[in-house]
Amino acid sequence: MPEVRHWLLIALIGTLSCFYSVSTLAQINVDVQISGIKPQLEANVRSLLSIEQQKNHHLLSKGRLQRLHDKASEEIRSALQPFGYYRPLIEKSLKQTAGDAWTASYQIQPGPALTIAELKLTFDASLQQDKAFQALIKKPPLKVGDVFNHAIYEDFKANLSRYALEQGYFNAQFIQHRVEVDLDSYNARIELQFAGGNRYTFGEVILQQSVLNDALLRRYIPFEKGDPYSLQQMIELQQALNDSQYAQTVEVAPGEPLEDQYEVPVIVKLTPRKPHRFTIGIGYGSDTGARAKLGWQMPRLNQRGHRLDTEARISELGYSLSGNYHVPVFNPRTDQLSYNAGVIRETTDSSESTLRNVGVTLKHNRGNWREYISLNYQQEDYTVADDSGDSTLLMPGISWSRTWGNQFIHAIDGLRFDISLRGANDQLMSDTSFTQLQGGIKAISSLNRDNRLITRGRLGSTWTDEFNQLPSSVRFFTGGAQSVRGYAYQSLGPVNEDGEVVGGKLLMVGSIEFEHSFNNRWGAAVFYDGGNAIDDFSEKLARGAGLGLRWQSPVGPVRIDLARALSDEKKSWRIHINIGPDL
Repeated sequence: MPEVRHWLLIALIGTLSCFYSVSTLAQINVDVQISGIKPQLEANVRSLLSIEQQKNHHLLSKGRLQRLHDKASEEIRSALQPFGYYRPLIEKSLKQTAGDAWTASYQIQPGPALTIAELKLTFDASLQQDKAFQALIKKPPLKVGDVFNHAIYEDFKANLSRYALEQGYFNAQFIQHRVEVDLDSYNARIELQFAGGNRYTFGEVILQQSVLNDALLRRYIPFEKGDPYSLQQMIELQQALNDSQYAQTVEVAPGEPLEDQYEVPVIVKLTPRKPHRFTIGIGYGSDTGARAKLGWQMPRLNQRGHRLDTEARISELGYSLSGNYHVPVFNPRTDQLSYNAGVIRETTDSSESTLRNVGVTLKHNRGNWREYISLNYQQEDYTVADDSGDSTLLMPGISWSRTWGNQFIHAIDGLRFDISLRGANDQLMSDTSFTQLQGGIKAISSLNRDNRLITRGRLGSTWTDEFNQLPSSVRFFTGGAQSVRGYAYQSLGPVNEDGEVVGGKLLMVGSIEFEHSFNNRWGAAVFYDGGNAIDDFSEKLARGAGLGLRWQSPVGPVRIDLARALSDEKKSWRIHINIGPDL
């Protein structure tokens, strides 16, 4: 037992000694100071500088600190070379400032940058005939006279290899990739020889699914067997099938390349989604008041891709019920025939109406334009001022719209334009005849990173000899969050002898808004709106102006505006709330 106690005592003393030594070593504090070079160079120097990486190590001693400092010059030179600096001048010092606090200082003059004296780029015949590849290398990131940057050189090589794989040059390789750095003449010579070899083509498309019939599914495929392979077209197919919402999961993948035929089969796997989908939502808008909606969808009624959606909405203005039956036609990615039916009940400051309609709409793309061709039959009970009645209209219509820009939810720069034409004839199942044309434009321009200028305008015109027989749904009214702010929703328009708004034959609305962003979430705006529903373009327009708060919420941009009706001093300030995409 005495021997056991003896060894336990020795072990305890040794353990305490180790803890004491560690605590003593951990007290060394090193401040590494680097000056004389740009932030990008400094960041790379710090990443390779051992004294920077180990300055907080708990075993750092004075002796180890000195050894790390001694090899810092070589590490700094190695860190500067990838950026073309091979002749730096380095002044360094290591000083103990107070107690166990040390300062390691490195004053660096990077010196002249090494430049490219010769650049030889050679590509085989297959790549020289590839127009997209030629566009890629038309302006290479390296040229004679540039500073030789290793990172840019390696990125250029990686981009060549990546392009080759994405475009089906699966046997592409560098025959030669050499860089000679001559420190005597202080320049670099680069030689790259890149061979693409044979470009593979699309082979058989193998469908592994039971969601849609094969004939319909193949209409989604943007390529044919024998077309040059392109990863981008594979991605487009994947995106188109995801957007179709027919499948729960979509997998589009290349198969094993057939080297003897230079073909790549494509495998498409789909799993069906649930047969029913329900949506519910509640909200508030200054035009509609409190509102709620309930939706029911059947995304896939059959393998021919038919779908059904229904929706019920209720707000302080009224309610609506709608149902739509969709059939894919032509190009199923963009084109569909929709049969619709519904009822809308709405009460505003200017009118009351109950509208029941059935119709059909062909939606398809015409180049970059979205086109809608429709035929709607509607019955409407309406009251507008002292006009009331029952209206029946069979209205053919057509509209086109186009949006420019890459971001539609929160656009930095973008433009949207739309124009529509509709009408009815009293000889074709209608109570009255009219023709109506309207169009609108909205432009968003970035002034700089934090500021945008937003302008919009809308014009409309109605030709009819029996305006009093037109229901409220085809008369023009203005006012509200998305037309002339400062006025109630649809409260503006020509009035009768009693001062009641009856709606107009013409529409003219314009707005200009300056928006400033404080950060990625919040911003503010100042705006000026003008417009009205009128019977003659010479009539005066209502004007409104105010300030707004902007919030980029998880569900989209939220706009809260405080506006004043400048054309009517009796009206007080009005708050407008609007939620939705910019374009």
